[in-house]
Formats: sequence, C-alpha cells, structure tokens
Amino acid sequence: MRRLIFYAAMIFVIYFLQIGVFTHLTLGGIVPNLLVICTVSIGMIRGKKEGCLVGFFFGILMDALFTMYFGFYALTLSVIGYMAGYVQQIFYEEDMTLPIVIIGIGDLIYNAVIYLASFLTRGRMDFFFYFRKIILPEMIYTLILAVFLYRIISWMNKKIEIKGSENRID
Repeated sequence: MRRLIFYAAMIFVIYFLQIGVFTHLTLGGIVPNLLVICTVSIGMIRGKKEGCLVGFFFGILMDALFTMYFGFYALTLSVIGYMAGYVQQIFYEEDMTLPIVIIGIGDLIYNAVIYLASFLTRGRMDFFFYFRKIILPEMIYTLILAVFLYRIISWMNKKIEIKGSENRID
C-alpha cells in the first residue's frame, strides 16, 4: 500500500514539475525529461512490470494534454519502463554509472520516437539537425538532473522496503 501511495504521489509531483516548474527553467529552450528519469529509475530498481506501469501512467497524463494520438506517450513510456526493467537483475543500486547510461538511452529512444511521430511524418527529414539542437541538449540536461533524482527515488524505495519488512510478521 505504501508503494502504491508513493507511486501515485511521485507521478503527480513529477508530472506537475515537468509541465509547470521546469517549463520556466529552460536552458536554450530545452527542458529536462523528468518522466523518463522516473520511469527508467523505477524500472531498474523494481523491475519490468512496475517500470511499465509507472511509464504508462506518466504517458496517460501526457496524452491527456499534449497529443492528438491518445495513447502515444503511454505506449512510448511503457515500453521504455519495461525495457529498463531488464537491467534490474544485473545492476548494483548504489552504482551510478549504469542508471545514468540507461536513462540516457531511454531519453534517446523517447526523443527518437517523438521525432518519428511528430517531425518525420510531416516531411521534416533532417534528423541530425533535430539531434544536435534538441535531443543532445535535452539528454545532457536530463542526465545532470538524473544524478540527483535517481538517488532520491532509490532512497525512497529503500525506505518503503524497510517499512514493509518491519510491518511483516514472520
């Protein structure tokens, strides 16, 4: 139950930070992707199922406001969360190298899908321009924030696990 409350609170707080606060903290018109950071972090820490579900709910909130194809962001973030869950078995939670790499890959996949659906379908074929001006700066900004946000999510996960194990009767 605590984990469900944590996920619900995290989804709403991060979503409102993404669409509210960080739209005013742009660097060169670029906003970090907090949704990818959280989706990948949960997927890596808790596994494929929970990463997929967190990504789905982030995506539904994004779809409600920002897309004409309902389900587009939900599908994209669900797949990213699911793929991040494959790493759960092989990484050590305190090591920051693998989470940062996987978050970077998740952000790259997210932006590549956005490019394919939004720009390529409208005839804009210059992927390298899009990569240089949007994807790469966003990825750098996202990875800088990922260092801090991943640690917070990891710390909260440990707190929930400790509280859960204290309440169990063996």
